[in-house]
Amino acid sequence: MASLPSPEQTARAILDIFVGHFNRRPEDVLRVNNFLSVWHSRGLEAGDFKPGMEFAATQNWVEILPQGDAFRLTALGFSEA
Repeated sequence: MASLPSPEQTARAILDIFVGHFNRRPEDVLRVNNFLSVWHSRGLEAGDFKPGMEFAATQNWVEILPQGDAFRLTALGFSEA
């Protein structure tokens, strides 16, 4: 039986999308649609995104921008990727 990905696993997928897929650097910003354009090809569901992004934010890997649909990669997140 398949198991659901943990928030940490999806947070790490977010970092990989920032750095590995889009070649972003610290302080670069991506919007939610950038992530969702590759999210499903990684075997993830749309519902996995929010817990992963919240986990990444609590680890200071990303900053959730005030409008809520854009995210800034931090230096710590870049090094963690």
